[in-house]
Amino acid sequence: GEPPSAASADNPVANAIFRIAEIEVKPEYLDAYLAAAADVGATSAREEPGVLCIFPMQDAEKPASIRIIEIYRDEAACKSHLATPHFLRYKTGTPHMIESLRLAPMRPLDPSLFPDVFRKTP
Repeated sequence: GEPPSAASADNPVANAIFRIAEIEVKPEYLDAYLAAAADVGATSAREEPGVLCIFPMQDAEKPASIRIIEIYRDEAACKSHLATPHFLRYKTGTPHMIESLRLAPMRPLDPSLFPDVFRKTP
């Protein structure tokens, strides 16, 4: 069957943008890239109300493989994020460090679970 619709009026993420950034970093730049990713992630989460989640992670078995879970309240929040000084610093400072980048658009299987997932965070 079809997954539940994300468009219900009582759903806080009805218009949210979900994606996973799949990044392969050149090994010689790994430390510098990790610092840049940590900075933009922390600043975005702390300062941008429309950023519901930016969570960079490193593959435990392949350290140069980075995945960033990105969830924005809506398209406007995503566009606003892309124009912030901290994102532009990241975007202009890291291209030479990146072997490949894919922004995978995601669709939640059950958007109604979103509030419960984040309510459990300590």
